[in-house]
Amino acid sequence: MRQILVNVQTTEKRVAVLDGKKVLDVRVFRPTKAVQPGQIYLAQIEKIDRKIRACFVSLGTEKAFLHLDDIPEIAEKHQGARLLVEVTRAGTKTKLPLVTGMIEVSGETLVYIYGKSYVSVSKRISDDRRQNLIKTVKPHLKEAEAVILRSRAETSSTESILAELEEKRQFLTNLRFLSNKRKKPGLLVDQSDAFVQQVKRFKEHYGVSEVISDGAFELATSWSNTRTLFADYGVEPELDKCLQELVHVESGASLVIEKTEAMWVIDVNSGHFSSASDKPETIFRVNQSVLPEILRQMRLRQASGFIVIDFIGGMTEAQHLKLEAEMEKLVQEELMTTQIAGFSKSGLMQLTRKKKEVSFEELVTETCPSCFGTGHVKTAVSIAYELERELNALNDVEQAVIVVTEAVLDQFLELETTFSCQIDWEIADELVPFYQIRRAFS
Repeated sequence: MRQILVNVQTTEKRVAVLDGKKVLDVRVFRPTKAVQPGQIYLAQIEKIDRKIRACFVSLGTEKAFLHLDDIPEIAEKHQGARLLVEVTRAGTKTKLPLVTGMIEVSGETLVYIYGKSYVSVSKRISDDRRQNLIKTVKPHLKEAEAVILRSRAETSSTESILAELEEKRQFLTNLRFLSNKRKKPGLLVDQSDAFVQQVKRFKEHYGVSEVISDGAFELATSWSNTRTLFADYGVEPELDKCLQELVHVESGASLVIEKTEAMWVIDVNSGHFSSASDKPETIFRVNQSVLPEILRQMRLRQASGFIVIDFIGGMTEAQHLKLEAEMEKLVQEELMTTQIAGFSKSGLMQLTRKKKEVSFEELVTETCPSCFGTGHVKTAVSIAYELERELNALNDVEQAVIVVTEAVLDQFLELETTFSCQIDWEIADELVPFYQIRRAFS
């Protein structure tokens, strides 16, 4: 049975979706003054780059990136022009926030979009009902208006759907009126209820009715007196594992997941998987067995952007096509838009996953001050050689005080190098090998 856990006792809010004891999805919300997805701003175009068909806009206190194709045709596109924008992706250390002029306003039965012209219907709605909904709603749309009809629209009356359409249209009309009174760019609509909206999305997408909370929460169906809700249900260990590269799969296979600056890389290993089938069939079954876990890890780690999967090689062409078709079927059920680009010539499956926020790793960790994010530090013997060269370069020095780790000192003494100056050693209790010539007396 699926459940939603809501952790609201402390400043950081968290929500998790469970299927039995398995964690399917997690989101973490922290108070921040940074630009966040879903916020709506009055923006001003500062610079247009026609070569990349994009522009840089001011949001008031921060800059953002906007594709020209994401500006409604009826809006002005010149330096100094002002327009409403919605944040679609949070900024990172190396990238500005991404915004769009196609404003989306979500409701219970539909998502109203200003700046485009189309009608889209949830795939969960039956074909007959889908066609009826399109015929009903389309005549009521005005220029540059679009709607996405959600699964709840299937059981809703025509009157309620059209009433919500008018409500969202009026909301945006009022927002434009408010923006016309503003003299400077700035925030118009915050996402103070982003946490509540995320729980609602989880309920709808995963078909969950039971919401367990450890504190006061409007969508909760039951409450727990525990102060360690996530730990009690096994969510905390799963979050810790999201920071590890190695993932063990129930079938006996394993995954190695690594995030780089440009992409996510997932390597599939057979591990302890066993089968009586021939080699190509065994390899196919190993690769097939890890597909659900790969997608689960993407959700938990909030992986996005370009993703490459290196499956075990040795499958036939037919098995490659079958594996791709199965993955295609699975990604259709994902809440976050995920697209498969297919297998490359070298046998790597390529996917793209819509990016809206930073990954879990980026949210809870920072670059290591010792290795600067490389995962490697110089060996003690390498540091010892560097110390030898620096001491050799010192001229007219009679005495030196050197702070050094014990491992580096041991390696240095093994060099059996002699110097004319007197050296006083101070041992530093550090794990990372290093040295520092603190004082040198002539």
